[in-house]
Amino acid sequence: MAAYSIQTDAGHRSLHIVMRGYWDQPTFDVFAREYEQAVRSMHAAGGLAKALVDGREFAVQAKEISEQFRALIARNLPYLTKHTATVVPAHLNKLQAERAGGELTAQYFTDIDEACAWLDWPGGAQTPG
Repeated sequence: MAAYSIQTDAGHRSLHIVMRGYWDQPTFDVFAREYEQAVRSMHAAGGLAKALVDGREFAVQAKEISEQFRALIARNLPYLTKHTATVVPAHLNKLQAERAGGELTAQYFTDIDEACAWLDWPGGAQTPG
């Protein structure tokens, strides 16, 4: 199974990211390029209204990778939505996600159904990915 997937939906102005496993530097580098391309192209097409980040299978990451997530989010803040739901498997993951999210306005959940309901996500918890 892939370490991540990034899907955009211009009709719903949404971004759906699934992240899995423990990442090395090459994985992060490829993800960062694809992520920036996705959020910037959505911005050019009218912007993002909502984002769902499914990290239920995402491990707690090395400090270096976590810090790079924080920098990635910070440099893309102008392109991001204020309605982001991040789903994590446990409290430690939530703490790392909050730190990496920096100035991102997000809600954190351990239940995908609750995250989708909060976002009014198209298709509910039957998300692709």
